[in-house]
Amino acid sequence: MLSSVEDGARALLKDVATVLSQFPKIEHTIIGGWCPVIRNKSSIPHPGTLDVDILFRDSNSPGFLSNVIEQLVQSGFDPSAKHPFQLLKKQIVNGKALIYNIDLLHPRMLEDIDSVGLFVDHLELDIPLNNAERRLKEICSVALPNSEVLFQKNMHTVESIDGASFSLVTFEGMFVTKMDSCQKQKRERDSFDIYLAFVNDGVNAQSINQLASEDNRIGESLKAFKLHLENKADEFNKNVIHFCDGIEGSPAQYVLEKLNGYPSFHRTCAKRRAGR
Repeated sequence: MLSSVEDGARALLKDVATVLSQFPKIEHTIIGGWCPVIRNKSSIPHPGTLDVDILFRDSNSPGFLSNVIEQLVQSGFDPSAKHPFQLLKKQIVNGKALIYNIDLLHPRMLEDIDSVGLFVDHLELDIPLNNAERRLKEICSVALPNSEVLFQKNMHTVESIDGASFSLVTFEGMFVTKMDSCQKQKRERDSFDIYLAFVNDGVNAQSINQLASEDNRIGESLKAFKLHLENKADEFNKNVIHFCDGIEGSPAQYVLEKLNGYPSFHRTCAKRRAGR
């Protein structure tokens, strides 16, 4: 029996991993919050994550994920009415029904921007969008910038949860995909996840800077992220401390010094604040 919201999220990840194991030829990896949840070995606890984000390497092609989506639906997942890239699943937690979600994503680098839009259609449902026309609802994937490199550079490893194996992005890969998003409103935890990646020595500054020199899009993102740490350090620090107070010094300065290859002496704590 599932006893907590966290138990429900773990069950969701296991359900996803079980379905994806049936498609060994479709390259994919779990990204987002499960990376720091599973990889964090520091004294700082992570507040957890409640959804599952799946990045599929070749899902830029329309219809590529149709069989995967159909199998997810057969396994108890339902399409979201609001978000075409989202599937929902009910979990019974402590006797109550809770709805969890998974997101389907595809890579899009800068060179793809003219040929691939934000959404790619994969499966058409026999459900009209409205009563005025016969356009049918589609299940889609949504673009994640800077993410093709996760497969090109093998920035993922096989992990397991409750006996189910799955591919999980590395801290370094997570950092690449969160450099942009952490600067946006309502993405406070992305700053905390990035901070945890550096605390765990999960980001190699030399390899990241080399990657930035090879890929213009990533180079632009890294430059903007460093400027964000310099010009909006208070904002970054506030976001990090929201999830763990008692940190001495500036998390922004700590991350920036690590990125620039400078030794950084930074004290952390194990006191967690309420997560989201």
